[in-house]
Amino acid sequence: MKYLFIPVFVLGLVLNAAAKDRINFRQIDKSKPEQKPVEGTIEKEDWQGVTIKLEGSATSTYAWEKIQEGGVEYGDEPAGIREAKGEREKGNMEGAAAGFTKAAEGLKDKPIFLVHALFNAGLCYQSLKKHDDAIKSYDDLAKAVPGNRFFKETHYNKIHCYLEKGDLAGAKTAIEAAEKAAKDLSVDQPFQILMSLKKAEVIEKEGNDAEATGKFQAVAAQAGSKYPAIAGKAKLGVARVQMKSNPTSAQGTYESITREFKGQRGVMGEAFTGLGDCLMSQGEAKGDMDMIKRAALQYEQTVVLYFPAEGQPTAAYEKALAVGGGAYVLLAQKATSDRAREMYATQARSMALTLLDQYPASSYKQQATDVRTKADDELAKVPKNK
Repeated sequence: MKYLFIPVFVLGLVLNAAAKDRINFRQIDKSKPEQKPVEGTIEKEDWQGVTIKLEGSATSTYAWEKIQEGGVEYGDEPAGIREAKGEREKGNMEGAAAGFTKAAEGLKDKPIFLVHALFNAGLCYQSLKKHDDAIKSYDDLAKAVPGNRFFKETHYNKIHCYLEKGDLAGAKTAIEAAEKAAKDLSVDQPFQILMSLKKAEVIEKEGNDAEATGKFQAVAAQAGSKYPAIAGKAKLGVARVQMKSNPTSAQGTYESITREFKGQRGVMGEAFTGLGDCLMSQGEAKGDMDMIKRAALQYEQTVVLYFPAEGQPTAAYEKALAVGGGAYVLLAQKATSDRAREMYATQARSMALTLLDQYPASSYKQQATDVRTKADDELAKVPKNK
């Protein structure tokens, strides 16, 4: 092994030089020159933006919508957070959750990094379906730094945890708390519309379809073209309610969503999964393999093109992997050639293994396990030397 020799005086200079923080910007208007990154020392982050002290004495604040996703680089990010991120990148979500939680314990005097540690701990627990642990992390974050950078995401995710575990009373209480906190901090209007969306989702879960539909439609109208992500989610709610009684109507709604919200990744993923559900339901009822094939392709759109961004809900993606894999199994079982059987079974197996690897706590785990077994059965029918 070769060792790098660094003179002591040089090492001292390296250690004493504080690494700079860096902000990278979005190019919002392509007709204008791209804004160059800035470097300095980040002094504050809140739900509105980030404040950085630049070279000399100048201080500037930049709104989050002007900054690239993941565009803030920290020169002195704590080792505990870096290690937890490493565990997450390796797929060790349990280790990552524990790492972020432990890191938070030593960051009481560093609020910027405390926020990152607690928020990421919540995300990891949420992906593991450990909803109570996720809620605790989000609560600890809201208590420690009420107006934190992830204010909107924290409250949204907390409500989502209650909905996922079926605690509608908890969801209602969380919505009320979020609205009060937003009022105290004068958080902007989109968050209020977002809370109206979550109220509609609670009504949907309660089974009051007519009221839920009306609420979703009202939210979509209120969001309009100004807040397309919220409008798209509201229209998805309309389609989900329609799916309960009229898959054909739901199919039309999902198709219109895929045309209207092409720039909204989270909306598009759920729309293609919903479209797959419509086609799958009708295809199985009619024994129509062409329709089942179309369903499989819709699920694959979610898996390949519209997988969830970090921190976003994963239910539609998980369902696309499991149910889409099941659709490919059906196609393999009905295949009229070894080549087609192998192709469909291989795709089914790949989708099932992806879910089992990425989401070991998924509610679709058993379904994915069954898909993998059936896919292996079909692959075993293919001659080795075809």
